[in-house]
Amino acid sequence: MSSSADTKEKIYWVPLESSPEALSKVMHGMGVDKATGFSDVWGLDEELLGMVAQPVRALVFLFPMTDKYVQQRKQYFEGINNNKVSPNVWYMRQTIGNACGTMAIFHALGNNQKDIKIDGELAKFFERVKDMTPDERAAELETTRAMAEAHKEGAADGQTAVPEADANVLHHYVAFVNVDGDL
Repeated sequence: MSSSADTKEKIYWVPLESSPEALSKVMHGMGVDKATGFSDVWGLDEELLGMVAQPVRALVFLFPMTDKYVQQRKQYFEGINNNKVSPNVWYMRQTIGNACGTMAIFHALGNNQKDIKIDGELAKFFERVKDMTPDERAAELETTRAMAEAHKEGAADGQTAVPEADANVLHHYVAFVNVDGDL
C-alpha cells in the first residue's frame, strides 16, 4: 500500500535566466520594495566591486553543477550535524525542480527580513512559515500559488529562450548571506 506522499508527482518550475532583471522581477512580484534589486558583479577586485550598488545584503551565485560538486554536496550534508549553524539562519529545503534561482532569492531575503522592506504575498509567506522546519517550509511553498506565479512571470522575460520546466539544467543558483558573522 502506498501513501499519497509516495505517489506525489514532482513539481517543476521554469528555470530563471541568469540576469539581475529576472531575479529582481521575481522578487518584486512577491512583494519586495522596488528600491531593492539585484545587480551584476563583474569581478572581485576593488574597482569592479566598487560598481556594485550598496549596501550588499547577499550574493546570488550561478555556477555549473558538475558530478564532483554533487558528490561533495552529498558528503557535506551527511556531516552537517557536526557543524554549528546559527539559530538565526532562515533556510528552506528545495523540493521544486529548477527553482534554485527563486530559492536563492528566498534565502537572500529570508535572512535579511529586518533590513529589507517585504510586503505582499512574500511577507504573508514568511509569517506563515516562521516556526516551520525547512521541510515544512518547502511543502508550504509547493502549495503557494502566488509564489509560483511570481516565479513564472520572472522566468517568462529575458534574452534567451525559455526552457521547459523539467529541462535538465546544468547550472545551479546559491545564495551567500552573512548571518551572525558566518556565510
